[in-house]
Amino acid sequence: MRQTLKCVLVVIGFLMALKTQMAFADTKTLTLETNQRLEASIAKDAMNRLAVSNDRIVNVFGDEGTFVTQTDDETGQVFIKPSIENGTTPLSVTIITENNITQDLILNPTDKTAATLILRTAGTTEAHFGEAPSDLIPLPSSFPEPIESKPAQLIHTMRKAVLGELAPYAKKGLKRQAPQGFKLVFDKAFQSGSFVVSVWRIKGDSNTQKDLTPKNFTQKGDLALSIQSDQGKTLVYALGRL
Repeated sequence: MRQTLKCVLVVIGFLMALKTQMAFADTKTLTLETNQRLEASIAKDAMNRLAVSNDRIVNVFGDEGTFVTQTDDETGQVFIKPSIENGTTPLSVTIITENNITQDLILNPTDKTAATLILRTAGTTEAHFGEAPSDLIPLPSSFPEPIESKPAQLIHTMRKAVLGELAPYAKKGLKRQAPQGFKLVFDKAFQSGSFVVSVWRIKGDSNTQKDLTPKNFTQKGDLALSIQSDQGKTLVYALGRL
C-alpha cells in the first residue's frame, strides 16, 4: 500500500518552499511489476534518470540506435535519452538489476524537462518529493552557506536517504529524544558530505497515533524531517549537520 511521505523542512520563507516544489516536479515513483510493462514519460532532449530503490541497475536492453545511456557505477543509476533518429517514438526497454529483477518499460519521449523515474518494490512507501512541504517551521539561526541553495539540497539528500542511496554513517551512539507518548529506537544512519540522516523506528500506542506528525518530532538542529511507513514499521528520518 502506497502512502504519501510526510516531510517537514526547517527552512526560511515561503519562496524557499516554491523552489523546493519546482526542483522535483518531474520525479515519478513506479511500483515494479515484472509481468507487465510500466509506462512513463521522459524528456526527448535531455538525460533522464532511472533508479531502483535499494537495488542497482546492471543492464539496459532495447532496440539499437533508439537511445543513448550513461551509467553511474557507484549508485547503480542509469541516465537515458532518446536518440535524435528516434525522436518521439516510444522506447521499449528492459532493465535488469543486481538482485535479478527484470522490468520492461515503455518510455514516451515528450517536450517536458528531464524526468526522474524511481522504481520500488510493492509494499514500500512512495515518496512524493514533487510537492511543497505542508509545514514550514522558521529557523531562528542563519545557515552558514547562502540560504537560496538550501531547499533543493535538503530535499535531494532526504530523498536519497529514503531510497537507501547514501553511504552508511559509521559513528555509534546516536541519540534522539522522543516526544511524550512515543519511544524512538535507532534503526540506521546515512552520511552525505556534511549532512547526516539518522533513522529511528517510532513506537507508540493507538492513543498516540493522532500525534504522529513531523512537527511533533522536530528537534533543535534538524534541517529536514520525514515520517514514512515501510513494511509495517513507522520510521522518522532526521537530517542534520555533522
